[in-house]
Amino acid sequence: MDDGIFLSGGIDQWPSKSEMARIMQGAGFDVYVGQYSIRLRDCDHFVFQSYGGDICEPTIDADGNTLETMTRDAQRVSNALAAHDIRHRFEIYNGNDEMVGYLHHKWPQAPVV
Repeated sequence: MDDGIFLSGGIDQWPSKSEMARIMQGAGFDVYVGQYSIRLRDCDHFVFQSYGGDICEPTIDADGNTLETMTRDAQRVSNALAAHDIRHRFEIYNGNDEMVGYLHHKWPQAPVV
């Protein structure tokens, strides 16, 4: 088991909460829509949070038990967003805060300086 696998990411133009739920359901995810979040029940702790508030844009909260599981789940979500041409990026980090994976659609990784 890997300790502390987590995802950091962003979406350029966030779809509405109902549209995001529809996109994820259409991609085959088991979706739970809460008052301010969308939880993907069949992915390790993958949540789109802060939906419906006017304080900030929604955020992504995702972590997993293993790098393999986190990468698989992130790839499924990335594929669903890309299928709707939603520009996004996902960075996967290990327990040492080292980036160990990068997925994106139309958001290339910036070169390290």
